[in-house]
Amino acid sequence: PTIDATVRVLDAMSGSGMADVTVENAAEDTATTDSSGSATLSVPADDTFSILLQRSDAIDHLLFGPTGAEDFSYVTFMATQALVSGVSAMLGATIEEGTGVVVVGIDYDNLAPAVGASADLDGEHGDPWVLTSAGASFGDTILPGAMGMVAFSNVQPGDVNVSVTPPDGADCTAFPGGGEMPAAPVQADLVTVVTFHCR
Repeated sequence: PTIDATVRVLDAMSGSGMADVTVENAAEDTATTDSSGSATLSVPADDTFSILLQRSDAIDHLLFGPTGAEDFSYVTFMATQALVSGVSAMLGATIEEGTGVVVVGIDYDNLAPAVGASADLDGEHGDPWVLTSAGASFGDTILPGAMGMVAFSNVQPGDVNVSVTPPDGADCTAFPGGGEMPAAPVQADLVTVVTFHCR
């Protein structure tokens, strides 16, 4: 059985919808985002899903996570080459050849950033960073006024286990299916996106 995944791709800089992004599921069905950044594809129910996002001026992004029995919407930001170069320069970080990036989104069910939540992953990786209104800064914890994500650069290709420490008094589970996040695939020159929702 399959369910519908509606992906809404937003520009990480402006927050507006990104049109003309090619969206591809594991069965190699494709769709293209409309002017609002939205596209819908089928994915396996009660399994894991992976959806590849591609646009000529952006880095390839792979959305990954467990699925349940229900259709779901997945809002994600997509970083252009310019953004990643800018962040690296701001942090004074070097992007190592042959490595990938893992972005861990941590939001409340109402999509407000889960301030105080932190993320970790196993395997070899660079220092994690977060995006605030002032720019990028090193850290594994979502700060007030920051975007609800923690990014890990220079991750060695392979499968990584992502864990999240919730804010005090909250519970965070893998989105959309709930529970623990299955091991997520990392590839060179790819941004792997996993999301947790807290309540």
